[in-house]
Amino acid sequence: MATGKQADDLFGAIRSLPVPERLRLVERVVHDIAESEKLEPNEAMSVIGSFSDVSDLIEQISEAAMVSRERDPLRLGRE
Repeated sequence: MATGKQADDLFGAIRSLPVPERLRLVERVVHDIAESEKLEPNEAMSVIGSFSDVSDLIEQISEAAMVSRERDPLRLGRE
């Protein structure tokens, strides 16, 4: 299990990535956990609870994702 220092180092490395790459990484991690645990589709969101010991990290990642979604739309609007 990762220590707090390791989690902080990992978060620092993630923050150095471009925002779209960070979002892909977070999505990939969640899918990997869901697949490795063989969760039922309706249980997939319970994966988030497994990060309760690093709630500050999850909050920072979530905030970064929301800011990037507002700033960098996934699709170009029609003009």
